[in-house]
Amino acid sequence: MTYYQKFHVPAGTFQVDARKPLVLQAYLNSCVGVALFDPEAGVAGLYHILLPEPVSGKTEYNREKYASTGLPLFLGRLVREGADISRLQAVIAGGALAGKVSNQDIRLDIGGRTAEVVKEVLGKHGIQVLLSETGGFFTCCLNFNLETFEYEVIPALLSEDTQPDEETNGRISCLDDIQPIPQVALKILRMIGEDSYGIQNLSQEVRKDQVISAQVLKHCNSAVFAGKGGIDSIDDALLIIGQTTLAKIVTAMAVKKLLNNSYTGYSLTKGGLYHHAIGVALVAEKIAALCGKASPFAAYSAGLTHDLGKVVLDQFVSGARPFFYREIMGENDLVETENRLLKTNHTKAGFKLARKWELPSSIINTIRHHHAPEEAEEHLELVTIVSVSDTLFHMFSAGPSLHKVDMNSLSRRLELLGMSISDFPAIVDAIPHQVLSGSPELAIT
Repeated sequence: MTYYQKFHVPAGTFQVDARKPLVLQAYLNSCVGVALFDPEAGVAGLYHILLPEPVSGKTEYNREKYASTGLPLFLGRLVREGADISRLQAVIAGGALAGKVSNQDIRLDIGGRTAEVVKEVLGKHGIQVLLSETGGFFTCCLNFNLETFEYEVIPALLSEDTQPDEETNGRISCLDDIQPIPQVALKILRMIGEDSYGIQNLSQEVRKDQVISAQVLKHCNSAVFAGKGGIDSIDDALLIIGQTTLAKIVTAMAVKKLLNNSYTGYSLTKGGLYHHAIGVALVAEKIAALCGKASPFAAYSAGLTHDLGKVVLDQFVSGARPFFYREIMGENDLVETENRLLKTNHTKAGFKLARKWELPSSIINTIRHHHAPEEAEEHLELVTIVSVSDTLFHMFSAGPSLHKVDMNSLSRRLELLGMSISDFPAIVDAIPHQVLSGSPELAIT
Protein backbone atom coordinates (compact mmCIF):
# COMPACT_ATOMS: atom_id res chain seq x y z
CA MET A 1 0.00 0.00 0.00
CA THR A 2 1.30 3.46 -0.91
CA TYR A 3 1.32 6.17 1.74
CA TYR A 4 1.08 9.75 0.52
CA GLN A 5 2.38 12.94 1.97
CA LYS A 6 -0.50 15.22 2.98
CA PHE A 7 -0.85 18.96 2.46
CA HIS A 8 -3.37 20.89 4.53
CA VAL A 9 -5.11 23.62 2.54
CA PRO A 10 -5.75 26.52 4.97
CA ALA A 11 -9.09 28.32 5.10
CA GLY A 12 -9.43 31.07 2.51
CA THR A 13 -6.91 29.55 0.10
CA PHE A 14 -6.71 27.04 -2.74
CA GLN A 15 -4.02 24.72 -4.03
CA VAL A 16 -3.71 23.72 -7.72
CA ASP A 17 -1.21 21.27 -9.16
CA ALA A 18 -0.55 18.57 -11.75
CA ARG A 19 -0.63 14.85 -10.94
CA LYS A 20 1.80 13.97 -8.14
CA PRO A 21 1.89 11.64 -5.10
CA LEU A 22 0.27 14.10 -2.71
CA VAL A 23 -3.04 14.24 -0.82
CA LEU A 24 -4.69 17.62 -0.38
CA GLN A 25 -6.76 17.98 2.80
CA ALA A 26 -9.29 20.49 4.10
CA TYR A 27 -10.84 20.25 7.57
CA LEU A 28 -14.32 21.71 7.27
CA ASN A 29 -16.81 22.94 9.83
CA SER A 30 -19.09 25.66 8.45
CA CYS A 31 -16.48 26.16 5.72
CA VAL A 32 -16.97 24.48 2.35
CA GLY A 33 -14.35 22.51 0.48
CA VAL A 34 -14.38 22.12 -3.31
CA ALA A 35 -12.15 19.71 -5.22
CA LEU A 36 -12.04 20.29 -9.00
CA PHE A 37 -10.14 18.07 -11.43
CA ASP A 38 -9.67 17.44 -15.14
CA PRO A 39 -8.58 13.77 -15.48
CA GLU A 40 -7.59 14.16 -19.12
CA ALA A 41 -5.29 17.13 -18.50
CA GLY A 42 -4.08 15.70 -15.22
CA VAL A 43 -4.74 18.95 -13.34
CA ALA A 44 -6.62 19.33 -10.07
CA GLY A 45 -7.03 21.50 -7.02
CA LEU A 46 -8.71 21.94 -3.66
CA TYR A 47 -10.32 25.14 -2.44
CA HIS A 48 -11.16 25.85 1.25
CA ILE A 49 -13.89 28.54 1.35
CA LEU A 50 -14.86 30.50 4.48
CA LEU A 51 -17.94 32.53 3.52
CA PRO A 52 -20.53 32.80 0.75
CA GLU A 53 -19.87 36.42 -0.34
CA PRO A 54 -18.35 39.70 0.88
CA VAL A 55 -20.38 41.23 3.71
CA SER A 56 -19.51 44.89 3.14
CA GLY A 57 -18.98 47.38 0.34
CA LYS A 58 -15.22 47.57 0.82
CA THR A 59 -13.27 47.62 -2.41
CA GLU A 60 -10.27 45.86 -0.85
CA TYR A 61 -10.74 42.45 0.68
CA ASN A 62 -9.36 38.93 0.39
CA ARG A 63 -11.33 37.55 -2.55
CA GLU A 64 -10.31 33.95 -1.82
CA LYS A 65 -12.28 33.95 1.44
CA TYR A 66 -15.59 34.09 -0.42
CA ALA A 67 -17.25 31.59 -2.73
CA SER A 68 -18.68 34.25 -5.06
CA THR A 69 -15.34 35.96 -5.67
CA GLY A 70 -12.87 33.15 -5.00
CA LEU A 71 -14.31 30.43 -7.22
CA PRO A 72 -13.66 32.42 -10.43
CA LEU A 73 -10.04 32.81 -9.31
CA PHE A 74 -9.82 29.07 -8.59
CA LEU A 75 -11.26 28.21 -12.01
CA GLY A 76 -8.93 30.66 -13.73
CA ARG A 77 -5.91 29.09 -12.06
CA LEU A 78 -6.99 25.59 -13.15
CA VAL A 79 -7.40 26.76 -16.76
CA ARG A 80 -3.96 28.39 -16.75
CA GLU A 81 -2.48 25.09 -15.58
CA GLY A 82 -4.04 23.29 -18.55
CA ALA A 83 -7.52 22.24 -17.40
CA ASP A 84 -10.58 22.53 -19.65
CA ILE A 85 -13.68 23.83 -17.84
CA SER A 86 -15.92 21.57 -19.93
CA ARG A 87 -14.08 18.51 -18.54
CA LEU A 88 -13.90 19.58 -14.91
CA GLN A 89 -15.55 17.42 -12.26
CA ALA A 90 -16.31 18.55 -8.71
CA VAL A 91 -16.59 17.24 -5.16
CA ILE A 92 -18.18 19.46 -2.50
CA ALA A 93 -18.10 18.98 1.28
CA GLY A 94 -18.62 20.87 4.55
CA GLY A 95 -21.08 23.64 5.34
CA ALA A 96 -22.09 22.08 8.66
CA LEU A 97 -23.75 23.42 11.78
CA ALA A 98 -21.07 21.85 13.97
CA GLY A 99 -20.52 22.25 17.68
CA LYS A 100 -23.02 23.99 19.95
CA VAL A 101 -25.62 25.41 17.61
CA SER A 102 -27.59 28.56 18.48
CA ASN A 103 -30.75 29.93 16.87
CA GLN A 104 -28.59 32.66 15.34
CA ASP A 105 -26.33 30.03 13.70
CA ILE A 106 -29.38 28.40 12.16
CA ARG A 107 -30.75 31.72 10.89
CA LEU A 108 -27.42 32.74 9.37
CA ASP A 109 -26.71 29.25 7.97
CA ILE A 110 -23.32 30.40 6.71
CA GLY A 111 -22.27 26.94 5.59
CA GLY A 112 -25.51 26.27 3.77
CA ARG A 113 -25.39 29.59 1.94
CA THR A 114 -21.74 29.03 0.97
CA ALA A 115 -22.61 25.62 -0.46
CA GLU A 116 -25.48 27.17 -2.45
CA VAL A 117 -23.19 29.80 -3.97
CA VAL A 118 -20.65 27.11 -4.88
CA LYS A 119 -23.28 25.00 -6.62
CA GLU A 120 -24.68 28.04 -8.41
CA VAL A 121 -21.25 29.04 -9.81
CA LEU A 122 -20.41 25.48 -10.82
CA GLY A 123 -23.82 25.12 -12.45
CA LYS A 124 -23.28 28.26 -14.56
CA HIS A 125 -20.13 26.68 -15.97
CA GLY A 126 -21.77 23.28 -16.51
CA ILE A 127 -19.35 21.53 -14.15
CA GLN A 128 -20.46 18.06 -13.09
CA VAL A 129 -20.74 17.52 -9.31
CA LEU A 130 -19.82 13.91 -8.49
CA LEU A 131 -20.40 14.17 -4.74
CA SER A 132 -22.01 16.79 -2.51
CA GLU A 133 -21.59 15.93 1.19
CA THR A 134 -22.78 19.18 2.77
CA GLY A 135 -24.79 20.26 5.79
CA GLY A 136 -25.37 18.20 8.92
CA PHE A 137 -23.83 18.73 12.33
CA PHE A 138 -20.33 17.26 12.15
CA THR A 139 -16.91 18.52 11.19
CA CYS A 140 -15.50 16.61 8.23
CA CYS A 141 -12.28 16.22 6.30
CA LEU A 142 -12.14 16.34 2.49
CA ASN A 143 -9.18 14.36 1.13
CA PHE A 144 -8.19 14.56 -2.53
CA ASN A 145 -5.39 12.44 -4.00
CA LEU A 146 -3.48 14.38 -6.69
CA GLU A 147 -2.01 11.21 -8.16
CA THR A 148 -5.10 9.01 -8.47
CA PHE A 149 -7.79 11.74 -8.36
CA GLU A 150 -9.58 9.67 -5.69
CA TYR A 151 -11.50 11.54 -3.00
CA GLU A 152 -13.21 10.88 0.31
CA VAL A 153 -15.23 12.81 2.85
CA ILE A 154 -14.91 11.48 6.40
CA PRO A 155 -15.63 12.83 9.89
CA ALA A 156 -12.64 14.91 10.97
CA LEU A 157 -12.24 12.95 14.21
CA LEU A 158 -11.66 9.81 12.17
CA SER A 159 -9.12 11.31 9.78
CA GLU A 160 -5.93 10.72 11.80
CA ASP A 161 -3.21 8.72 10.09
CA THR A 162 -2.99 5.06 11.10
CA GLN A 163 -0.22 2.75 9.97
CA PRO A 164 -1.30 -0.80 9.09
CA ASP A 165 1.02 -2.39 11.64
CA GLU A 166 -0.51 -0.14 14.29
CA GLU A 167 -4.06 -0.98 13.27
CA THR A 168 -5.70 -0.46 16.63
CA ASN A 169 -3.18 1.68 18.51
CA GLY A 170 -4.50 5.01 17.25
CA ARG A 171 -8.07 4.31 18.35
CA ILE A 172 -7.33 2.30 21.49
CA SER A 173 -4.68 4.53 23.03
CA CYS A 174 -7.32 5.69 25.52
CA LEU A 175 -7.54 2.33 27.34
CA ASP A 176 -5.77 3.77 30.38
CA ASP A 177 -8.41 6.50 30.63
CA ILE A 178 -11.26 4.01 31.12
CA GLN A 179 -12.29 3.50 34.72
CA PRO A 180 -12.00 -0.26 35.28
CA ILE A 181 -14.79 -2.47 36.51
CA PRO A 182 -14.67 -2.55 40.36
CA GLN A 183 -12.37 -5.20 41.77
CA VAL A 184 -15.25 -7.09 43.36
CA ALA A 185 -16.88 -7.61 39.97
CA LEU A 186 -13.57 -8.56 38.33
CA LYS A 187 -12.93 -11.14 41.05
CA ILE A 188 -16.42 -12.59 40.67
CA LEU A 189 -15.99 -12.82 36.91
CA ARG A 190 -12.70 -14.65 37.44
CA MET A 191 -14.33 -16.97 40.00
CA ILE A 192 -17.02 -17.75 37.43
CA GLY A 193 -14.40 -18.42 34.80
CA GLU A 194 -12.62 -20.84 37.13
CA ASP A 195 -15.91 -22.24 38.49
CA SER A 196 -14.65 -21.58 42.01
CA TYR A 197 -17.14 -19.22 43.60
CA GLY A 198 -19.13 -20.03 46.74
CA ILE A 199 -21.30 -18.32 49.33
CA GLN A 200 -18.53 -17.37 51.72
CA ASN A 201 -15.99 -15.94 49.30
CA LEU A 202 -18.74 -14.25 47.29
CA SER A 203 -20.22 -12.40 50.28
CA GLN A 204 -16.75 -11.44 51.53
CA GLU A 205 -15.82 -9.89 48.22
CA VAL A 206 -19.09 -7.98 47.88
CA ARG A 207 -18.82 -6.51 51.38
CA LYS A 208 -15.38 -5.09 50.55
CA ASP A 209 -16.92 -2.57 48.16
CA GLN A 210 -19.38 -0.27 49.94
CA VAL A 211 -20.60 1.38 46.75
CA ILE A 212 -21.36 -1.92 45.03
CA SER A 213 -22.93 -3.28 48.23
CA ALA A 214 -25.27 -0.28 48.45
CA GLN A 215 -26.22 -0.58 44.78
CA VAL A 216 -26.89 -4.30 45.13
CA LEU A 217 -29.11 -3.82 48.19
CA LYS A 218 -31.01 -1.01 46.49
CA HIS A 219 -31.61 -3.16 43.44
CA CYS A 220 -32.61 -6.21 45.47
CA ASN A 221 -35.18 -4.23 47.42
CA SER A 222 -36.64 -2.45 44.40
CA ALA A 223 -36.85 -5.68 42.42
CA VAL A 224 -37.99 -8.12 45.10
CA PHE A 225 -39.78 -6.14 47.77
CA ALA A 226 -40.79 -3.04 45.78
CA GLY A 227 -38.74 -0.73 47.98
CA LYS A 228 -40.08 -1.95 51.35
CA GLY A 229 -36.60 -2.51 52.75
CA GLY A 230 -36.88 -6.28 53.09
CA ILE A 231 -33.16 -6.94 52.51
CA ASP A 232 -30.84 -5.13 54.91
CA SER A 233 -27.49 -6.82 54.33
CA ILE A 234 -25.50 -8.82 51.79
CA ASP A 235 -25.99 -11.90 53.99
CA ASP A 236 -29.77 -11.38 53.83
CA ALA A 237 -29.52 -11.07 50.06
CA LEU A 238 -27.59 -14.34 49.89
CA LEU A 239 -30.20 -16.15 51.96
CA ILE A 240 -33.18 -14.80 50.03
CA ILE A 241 -32.05 -14.62 46.41
CA GLY A 242 -29.14 -17.09 46.40
CA GLN A 243 -25.51 -16.79 45.44
CA THR A 244 -25.99 -17.04 41.68
CA THR A 245 -28.53 -14.22 41.51
CA LEU A 246 -26.42 -12.10 43.84
CA ALA A 247 -23.36 -12.61 41.65
CA LYS A 248 -25.41 -11.67 38.60
CA ILE A 249 -26.61 -8.47 40.26
CA VAL A 250 -23.10 -7.51 41.41
CA THR A 251 -21.62 -7.89 37.94
CA ALA A 252 -24.62 -6.14 36.37
CA MET A 253 -24.26 -3.12 38.67
CA ALA A 254 -20.54 -2.87 37.89
CA VAL A 255 -21.05 -3.11 34.13
CA LYS A 256 -23.94 -0.63 34.33
CA LYS A 257 -21.63 2.08 35.65
CA LEU A 258 -19.12 1.39 32.89
CA LEU A 259 -21.58 1.21 29.98
CA ASN A 260 -23.70 4.14 31.11
CA ASN A 261 -20.67 6.39 30.56
CA SER A 262 -21.16 5.66 26.85
CA TYR A 263 -24.44 7.22 25.79
CA THR A 264 -23.84 9.53 22.83
CA GLY A 265 -22.18 7.23 20.30
CA TYR A 266 -23.33 3.64 20.01
CA SER A 267 -26.36 4.07 22.26
CA LEU A 268 -29.42 5.02 20.23
CA THR A 269 -31.35 5.55 23.46
CA LYS A 270 -30.30 6.53 26.97
CA GLY A 271 -28.84 3.49 28.70
CA GLY A 272 -28.99 1.58 25.44
CA LEU A 273 -25.62 -0.19 25.75
CA TYR A 274 -26.38 -1.36 29.27
CA HIS A 275 -29.87 -2.60 28.44
CA HIS A 276 -28.45 -4.47 25.47
CA ALA A 277 -25.75 -6.06 27.65
CA ILE A 278 -28.26 -7.24 30.27
CA GLY A 279 -30.62 -8.49 27.59
CA VAL A 280 -27.96 -10.51 25.78
CA ALA A 281 -26.69 -11.89 29.09
CA LEU A 282 -30.12 -13.16 30.11
CA VAL A 283 -30.89 -14.59 26.69
CA ALA A 284 -27.49 -16.34 26.69
CA GLU A 285 -28.24 -17.81 30.10
CA LYS A 286 -31.52 -19.28 28.81
CA ILE A 287 -29.96 -20.69 25.63
CA ALA A 288 -27.13 -22.28 27.62
CA ALA A 289 -29.69 -23.97 29.86
CA LEU A 290 -31.65 -25.22 26.83
CA CYS A 291 -28.72 -26.59 24.84
CA GLY A 292 -26.51 -27.72 27.72
CA LYS A 293 -23.33 -26.64 25.92
CA ALA A 294 -22.10 -24.19 28.57
CA SER A 295 -22.74 -23.13 32.15
CA PRO A 296 -25.73 -20.75 32.22
CA PHE A 297 -23.92 -18.43 34.63
CA ALA A 298 -20.80 -18.41 32.43
CA ALA A 299 -23.02 -17.57 29.44
CA TYR A 300 -24.64 -14.76 31.42
CA SER A 301 -21.25 -13.27 32.33
CA ALA A 302 -19.92 -13.53 28.77
CA GLY A 303 -23.10 -11.95 27.40
CA LEU A 304 -22.92 -9.14 29.93
CA THR A 305 -19.41 -8.13 28.86
CA HIS A 306 -19.45 -8.95 25.12
CA ASP A 307 -19.61 -5.30 23.96
CA LEU A 308 -16.99 -3.74 26.26
CA GLY A 309 -15.10 -2.55 23.19
CA LYS A 310 -17.86 -0.06 22.42
CA VAL A 311 -16.89 1.80 25.59
CA VAL A 312 -13.42 2.33 24.11
CA LEU A 313 -14.61 3.54 20.70
CA ASP A 314 -17.76 5.40 21.80
CA GLN A 315 -16.03 8.80 21.88
CA PHE A 316 -15.02 8.48 18.23
CA VAL A 317 -18.47 7.37 17.10
CA SER A 318 -20.02 10.17 19.17
CA GLY A 319 -18.02 12.75 17.23
CA ALA A 320 -19.48 11.56 13.92
CA ARG A 321 -22.95 10.25 14.73
CA PRO A 322 -24.88 11.35 11.61
CA PHE A 323 -22.17 10.08 9.26
CA PHE A 324 -21.70 6.80 11.16
CA TYR A 325 -25.41 6.02 11.47
CA ARG A 326 -26.07 6.79 7.82
CA GLU A 327 -23.40 4.26 6.85
CA ILE A 328 -24.88 1.62 9.16
CA MET A 329 -28.45 2.18 8.05
CA GLY A 330 -27.46 1.48 4.46
CA GLU A 331 -26.16 -1.88 3.34
CA ASN A 332 -23.08 -1.78 5.56
CA ASP A 333 -22.32 -4.14 8.43
CA LEU A 334 -21.43 -2.59 11.82
CA VAL A 335 -17.99 -4.21 12.09
CA GLU A 336 -17.14 -3.45 8.44
CA THR A 337 -18.10 0.19 8.95
CA GLU A 338 -16.00 0.43 12.11
CA ASN A 339 -12.99 -1.06 10.30
CA ARG A 340 -13.34 1.40 7.44
CA LEU A 341 -13.98 4.55 9.47
CA LEU A 342 -12.12 3.84 12.72
CA LYS A 343 -9.37 1.55 11.37
CA THR A 344 -10.40 -0.95 14.07
CA ASN A 345 -13.65 -2.33 15.53
CA HIS A 346 -15.30 -2.87 18.90
CA THR A 347 -14.34 -6.57 19.09
CA LYS A 348 -10.64 -5.75 18.79
CA ALA A 349 -10.90 -2.84 21.24
CA GLY A 350 -12.78 -4.98 23.75
CA PHE A 351 -10.27 -7.80 23.34
CA LYS A 352 -7.42 -5.47 24.33
CA LEU A 353 -9.37 -4.05 27.26
CA ALA A 354 -10.33 -7.53 28.54
CA ARG A 355 -6.73 -8.70 28.39
CA LYS A 356 -5.58 -5.56 30.19
CA TRP A 357 -8.06 -6.32 32.99
CA GLU A 358 -7.06 -10.01 33.02
CA LEU A 359 -10.60 -11.25 32.49
CA PRO A 360 -11.14 -15.02 32.04
CA SER A 361 -10.21 -16.47 28.65
CA SER A 362 -13.84 -17.44 28.05
CA ILE A 363 -14.91 -13.80 28.27
CA ILE A 364 -11.92 -12.58 26.25
CA ASN A 365 -12.74 -15.01 23.44
CA THR A 366 -16.42 -14.04 23.49
CA ILE A 367 -15.61 -10.34 23.24
CA ARG A 368 -13.20 -10.94 20.35
CA HIS A 369 -15.33 -13.36 18.30
CA HIS A 370 -19.02 -12.81 19.09
CA HIS A 371 -19.64 -11.47 15.57
CA ALA A 372 -17.77 -14.41 14.00
CA PRO A 373 -17.84 -17.31 16.49
CA GLU A 374 -16.54 -19.72 13.84
CA GLU A 375 -13.14 -18.02 14.23
CA ALA A 376 -12.87 -18.78 17.95
CA GLU A 377 -10.16 -21.33 18.72
CA GLU A 378 -11.31 -21.74 22.32
CA HIS A 379 -14.71 -21.75 24.04
CA LEU A 380 -16.42 -22.10 20.65
CA GLU A 381 -19.79 -23.16 22.06
CA LEU A 382 -19.90 -20.36 24.65
CA VAL A 383 -18.97 -17.76 22.03
CA THR A 384 -21.66 -19.16 19.72
CA ILE A 385 -24.28 -18.97 22.48
CA VAL A 386 -23.54 -15.28 23.01
CA SER A 387 -23.51 -14.65 19.25
CA VAL A 388 -26.94 -16.25 18.87
CA SER A 389 -28.21 -14.35 21.91
CA ASP A 390 -26.92 -11.08 20.48
CA THR A 391 -28.81 -11.77 17.24
CA LEU A 392 -32.02 -12.74 19.04
CA PHE A 393 -31.98 -9.68 21.25
CA HIS A 394 -31.56 -7.43 18.22
CA MET A 395 -34.42 -9.23 16.48
CA PHE A 396 -36.96 -8.94 19.28
CA SER A 397 -35.96 -6.07 21.58
CA ALA A 398 -38.20 -3.03 21.76
CA GLY A 399 -35.55 -0.40 20.99
CA PRO A 400 -33.71 0.63 17.80
CA SER A 401 -30.71 -1.37 16.64
CA LEU A 402 -27.52 -0.98 14.58
CA HIS A 403 -27.24 -4.74 14.05
CA LYS A 404 -28.32 -6.54 10.88
CA VAL A 405 -29.70 -10.05 11.34
CA ASP A 406 -28.33 -12.81 9.10
CA MET A 407 -30.74 -15.76 9.29
CA ASN A 408 -28.34 -18.07 7.43
CA SER A 409 -25.64 -17.50 10.03
CA LEU A 410 -28.19 -17.92 12.81
CA SER A 411 -29.22 -21.31 11.43
CA ARG A 412 -25.60 -22.52 11.22
CA ARG A 413 -24.83 -21.39 14.73
CA LEU A 414 -27.90 -23.04 16.18
CA GLU A 415 -26.79 -26.31 14.54
CA LEU A 416 -23.40 -25.99 16.21
CA LEU A 417 -25.26 -25.87 19.54
CA GLY A 418 -27.21 -29.01 18.65
CA MET A 419 -30.33 -26.99 17.88
CA SER A 420 -32.13 -25.94 14.71
CA ILE A 421 -34.48 -23.31 13.36
CA SER A 422 -37.35 -25.61 14.35
CA ASP A 423 -36.33 -24.95 17.98
CA PHE A 424 -36.64 -21.22 17.38
CA PRO A 425 -40.13 -20.79 18.91
CA ALA A 426 -39.05 -22.63 22.07
CA ILE A 427 -35.93 -20.47 22.37
CA VAL A 428 -37.90 -17.25 22.00
CA ASP A 429 -40.55 -18.50 24.41
CA ALA A 430 -37.87 -19.10 27.05
CA ILE A 431 -36.73 -15.47 27.01
CA PRO A 432 -38.18 -13.58 30.03
CA HIS A 433 -40.65 -11.00 28.78
CA GLN A 434 -38.92 -8.24 30.78
CA VAL A 435 -35.81 -8.74 28.64
CA LEU A 436 -37.64 -7.54 25.54
CA SER A 437 -39.81 -4.90 27.18
CA GLY A 438 -37.17 -2.22 27.57
CA SER A 439 -36.47 -3.05 31.27
CA PRO A 440 -34.28 -6.18 31.09
CA GLU A 441 -32.75 -5.40 34.49
CA LEU A 442 -35.98 -6.57 36.14
CA ALA A 443 -35.49 -10.05 34.71
CA ILE A 444 -32.36 -10.67 36.81
CA THR A 445 -34.41 -11.37 39.92
